[in-house]
Amino acid sequence: MPTAPINGTEIYYETHGSGFPLVFAHGGFGGLGTGQGGNVPAWVTKFAEHFQVILPDRRSSGRSGFPDTPHTQSLFASDIRELLRHLGHDRAHVYGTSAGGPTTLTFGLEYPEATASLVVADTAPWLSRDPDLLGKLRERIEIMHTQGVAAAYEARREGGTVGLNLFAAARPAQSKEEEDQRAARRAAIQAQLAQVPREERVAKYGSELRTYEAHLNFDVADRLGDIKAPVLLIYGTGDTVYPDVDWAGMLKDLPNYTYVPVEGAEHGVVGEHPELLDTILEFCRAHTPVTA
Repeated sequence: MPTAPINGTEIYYETHGSGFPLVFAHGGFGGLGTGQGGNVPAWVTKFAEHFQVILPDRRSSGRSGFPDTPHTQSLFASDIRELLRHLGHDRAHVYGTSAGGPTTLTFGLEYPEATASLVVADTAPWLSRDPDLLGKLRERIEIMHTQGVAAAYEARREGGTVGLNLFAAARPAQSKEEEDQRAARRAAIQAQLAQVPREERVAKYGSELRTYEAHLNFDVADRLGDIKAPVLLIYGTGDTVYPDVDWAGMLKDLPNYTYVPVEGAEHGVVGEHPELLDTILEFCRAHTPVTA
């Protein structure tokens, strides 16, 4: 399996195709079940005809290392930058969805010289504006820091799971089919967890909380103008994971941003509207350096 020693841990990655690099920053908040996990996204085949598509598993996700050291958005962005160096690349397109969006925006802020363009979908310039959700996360993370990961894991019994959760979205299922799909996903996750020893579940829950901690105080709403690279931003206005984000208002005076809202669309807008893949592909091709 291809791995690279990056910033004190092993980062798993795959490459598909050849040409100018495009790195995908996947979503999810770490721990068990997050990462590519052997499932190559369906869009990769199309994009690999034009780019070298690089699919890393973020630290504390998938097949990468699960270090018990602090996680930050700057560290996640640095992991991508160092992986590009490992592969011999000076610049890249970076495409991030959901929880990968903050990492992608951070990459553009901290590594402008390495950013050909950014594509961001299904996300916000913050983790949440819900004080209840943020407060519960802070409480659980504080337990981890003061009492240990095992105590934080046990707190789930009374306090429940905290944090954004694609499988427990606030929006009611819109059909019997969608309700059945959600139930099937929950059952699959529960079956996966049942096969994992408790010690490993506890350890990886700690990694999940460290990943949440990296997102907890993230807010770059007032720094979007500092990103000078071309940015394509796609958002479903019905997103219940990152709800009510006024991207249009935040981006109206920023000419390097191309904003594509999809009215009423839920989280996972590109998957539900595959025609957006052509929009992303054309955007990246238009901003690929001519010397590549």
